[in-house]
Amino acid sequence: MEYTAHTAIIGAGITGLCTAYALQAKNHSSHVFDRSDVVGGAIQSTIYNGYLAESGPNSLLVKDTRVAKLINEIGLSEGGPLGHERLLATKEAHKRYIVQGGKTHAMPSSPSGILKTPLFSLKGKLRILCEPFIGSYKGDGEESFAHFVTRRFGKELLESAAAPFVSGIYAGNPDQLSIRHAFPRMYELVEQHGSVLKGAIAMQSGKAQAPYKHKPTQTLSFKSGMQVMPRAIAEQLSEGSLKLATELSNIKKIDDGWQLTWTDSAGITHQGFYKKLVISVPHHKLKKLPLEPEILAKLSPLKAIKAPPVTSLVLGFRRANIEHPLDGFGMLIKKAEQSPLLGVLFSSSMFEHRAPQDHVTLTCMMGGALNPQYAQNTEEVVIAELDRLLGLSVKPSGSMAKPTFSHRTEWPQAIPQYDLSYQNIIDAITSCQQAFTNLHIAANYYQGISVSDCIINGLELGEHLATDQS
Repeated sequence: MEYTAHTAIIGAGITGLCTAYALQAKNHSSHVFDRSDVVGGAIQSTIYNGYLAESGPNSLLVKDTRVAKLINEIGLSEGGPLGHERLLATKEAHKRYIVQGGKTHAMPSSPSGILKTPLFSLKGKLRILCEPFIGSYKGDGEESFAHFVTRRFGKELLESAAAPFVSGIYAGNPDQLSIRHAFPRMYELVEQHGSVLKGAIAMQSGKAQAPYKHKPTQTLSFKSGMQVMPRAIAEQLSEGSLKLATELSNIKKIDDGWQLTWTDSAGITHQGFYKKLVISVPHHKLKKLPLEPEILAKLSPLKAIKAPPVTSLVLGFRRANIEHPLDGFGMLIKKAEQSPLLGVLFSSSMFEHRAPQDHVTLTCMMGGALNPQYAQNTEEVVIAELDRLLGLSVKPSGSMAKPTFSHRTEWPQAIPQYDLSYQNIIDAITSCQQAFTNLHIAANYYQGISVSDCIINGLELGEHLATDQS
């Protein structure tokens, strides 16, 4: 049979695009299908009157040489064709705040900082230092993140730092997230070195093996927003590779490949034949794909993946109207604060080109696993909380400042939760891929939720597909 292209990829998010890019680098063709007329999936940016709002991820953490290599190849490194777009996080972005007792406290960034911070009592600090002497987990089943942190470091570290950290990454419940699956690197430090602290020291000293470690670790974004990266990858793909604004009507397994039928934006129906098929759409959209009943049945356990609602409300203010110095990445909020917010990113402090001169941009996150109802907070509720934590006032009147910009994005099913039953998801995906030759699943609910994880997974999958002879 003559194939239309080597691989069909459903989903033009960052994972699907990277898969196509890696295939092309090995001289293998692909078609990338998406119902949207733009690439990037959740990675979209809005610019208005000098303000920039991200609908999805706000930055990219570059600590892997494969990610750095991709950035260079698509022209986004310094000196590249799109190098003018590249933004390194400011020095201030290294500071992160935790809200405790209605006030912001800088998180410690060194062992000496742990000893000085008011976030922990003396007893709590001493308990943290005991971590290297804590043995391995002896319980049955998966260990939760909360249990892992409490057992190894004590309850204070969980409540005052680790739990807010989980809220910032997963918008999740620390008692329900699996340490093995949600935080595999932390889990592996203990498995390999017997201790998180010992493992961290080994990594710093270079004694631990990290074949793809990029030095120094960098936090990046782009002048026109995060959307620049998926669009730059798309620009590298061969003409005709992207099938945007398309509606798939049939996906059929045939003896030696896959047959897809779709309708393009002009209403014209097409049919194509492919050796391999990659499904790279959010888990809750799988049921909308015209897959055969047997495949949907194999993937039915994925319906159990929890993905709580999260809302991003980006607000602009005059700089003079905010009392807090905003000298950091942002602030995470302890559960005990009973705040309607998960946290706030100081977006214009992290990167330039996020607000007009003498203005600032704040990205307020709300909702999540513990308080999903907060995803529906009104702007008035958010502003009142910002006033409590950061101080919003118009001088000299003292009246509460009003925003000069507002952009709201609601994600009814936001971040997949790698919870205590997540092994069932891995088993279901593995079983499906084994049962249906040349079918592959690649998305943020499988092998990592971060942008970096999705990039690496897409690149690795593309390379695998190009060399796989099945």
